[in-house]
Amino acid sequence: METLEKLREIEQAKAILKKHGYYVDNLWHVDDVYQHGKIDEDDAYDVLDAVLSNDYVIEIINDMVKFEYEDRNF
Repeated sequence: METLEKLREIEQAKAILKKHGYYVDNLWHVDDVYQHGKIDEDDAYDVLDAVLSNDYVIEIINDMVKFEYEDRNF
């Protein structure tokens, strides 16, 4: 798939998800793992999955959502 076509497809997918309430403005990609060393795509995806589904990370995100909500006096 050509790069421009691939970017359009990604933007369309993000638009659909955003329309349905998902936050898609900060996405992680296996390329973010590659910068730390040589690793195959499946392993890089597993690294992202482990990090982003980590209980501590989820707790921090939920705490920050609550903090922002309260800080904005909603």
